[in-house]
Amino acid sequence: MKKFSYLQSKDFYVPTLLFLIFIITSFTILNTGDYKYYSMQRMLIQWDGQHYLSIARDGYEKYPCQYSPNNVCGNVGWFPFYPLVGSLLAVLPIPINQIMIGLSWLSFWLALLLLYRFTKKLYSEKIALWTIVALMLFPTSFYYLTAFPYSMYLLLTMLIFTFLFERKYLYLIPLSAMLAVTYPSGIVIALPMMFTLWQERKIATLKEKLFLASSLIAIGVGLTSYCLYNYVVFDDFFLYNHFQAQSYFAHKATFPLITLYETLTVLPLTHIISLTITFTIALLVLFYQRNQDIRLQLFMFGILLFTPTAGTTDCYYRHIIVAFPLFIMIGNAIESKRKKYLIGIYIAISILLAGYLYLPLYKWGNLM
Repeated sequence: MKKFSYLQSKDFYVPTLLFLIFIITSFTILNTGDYKYYSMQRMLIQWDGQHYLSIARDGYEKYPCQYSPNNVCGNVGWFPFYPLVGSLLAVLPIPINQIMIGLSWLSFWLALLLLYRFTKKLYSEKIALWTIVALMLFPTSFYYLTAFPYSMYLLLTMLIFTFLFERKYLYLIPLSAMLAVTYPSGIVIALPMMFTLWQERKIATLKEKLFLASSLIAIGVGLTSYCLYNYVVFDDFFLYNHFQAQSYFAHKATFPLITLYETLTVLPLTHIISLTITFTIALLVLFYQRNQDIRLQLFMFGILLFTPTAGTTDCYYRHIIVAFPLFIMIGNAIESKRKKYLIGIYIAISILLAGYLYLPLYKWGNLM
């Protein structure tokens, strides 16, 4: 019976039940009202999802743009790990589009199991429950169900933090390399690792220090391997950077607060990007927890500032959903006499934003 004790525990059935509720609710909402696409599969694979699907199905492709032959088009501007896993699973007798969606769902479910267990060990069952609820109710959390790499990103991140806090540093080495080539912001994981290496410089064994240092090196190895692939196949080591630097994307290194300031002063407050930034700042002000582990805070702020550091706030509304320490902060409010009532306000505003803004735009293919 011990073998099945975990399956009977709250650590398993609470996040699993919440995951099922999330799936059913999301499907119901996405199938209600007007929408652009003829099938649910197509709705869950739009914009960047089409590129990830094409990479998994056909591999990387690069060609001159029809509208501007001097520019590069194709799918070379998207990171490889998520579609690589999808392509490996293509041996199954299942259509590749279903594999990509199923991979996101499976990754999200496993990530929730880890997040619940991680938060419970760090705080309590009650906070773990409300952390999951806070994450699921964030207005753009539905992106976890799409053919985007956010679910896999969250899964890899939760595995890394679990092993980091349990001091099982050896496992961080392959996981760090994988996360680095899952999404550009994967390099943010270096911040909590570097802090851990510095924090434990006097108490860690030589082996532990080597494992932590190797994890940091693995991030560079992963990115270098990706660049080497581009060099061998397309004769351009920095192809990803060149692709993203094109006028359509206009990504360039910028001090993040300048980017955020320019966005809030140029775009109207009712614009979806301005609303997202304002909402996120409000959550930080209301729910910020100073005594949260500094490694979690480094990761959270790293994610929240990563996109503006690239000189843009495009798609900011979905880039930040992997900042899980923010949702732990919101979950912590349930045990605060002063802040617990704010959770109700968070829930109400999140539902309104999702129901009347983000989801309708996504269903009509207007949310990248």
